[in-house]
Amino acid sequence: MSNLTVSDLMKTNLRVVHEDDSIRAADWEMTLDEIRHLLVVDVAGKLLGIVSDRDVLRARERGDSDVAISTIMNRDVLFVGPATPASWAVERMLRGKYSALPVVDEAGKPVGIVTSTDFLEIAYRALNGLDTRHIARA
Repeated sequence: MSNLTVSDLMKTNLRVVHEDDSIRAADWEMTLDEIRHLLVVDVAGKLLGIVSDRDVLRARERGDSDVAISTIMNRDVLFVGPATPASWAVERMLRGKYSALPVVDEAGKPVGIVTSTDFLEIAYRALNGLDTRHIARA
């Protein structure tokens, strides 16, 4: 289990938004896809930030649904590469209280996302004596 990398866990069916997209659009994307995080990219596809469902909820409660994502996105994003050891990623997530880490390639373009739920799946499998090397990714 100690040889797992982020690429073994990450989800690759990414939904991305642009910083000028509305919060309402992001909310709709999250609802449709039943996801909790959207990656914000520039026109070249490079990672600019991340938006969580909690960010969107707070904006919606303030009545800011028609405002641009750029007003609520987190630009100070910890990200990792696909070859990053999973143990390093989960340690950083625990220390920083992050619920998700974008996974980017050498050009800074998102190729995946790893979430606390992915690590819970590993913990569940390990605690039940199941194979942790073959995680189903969606």
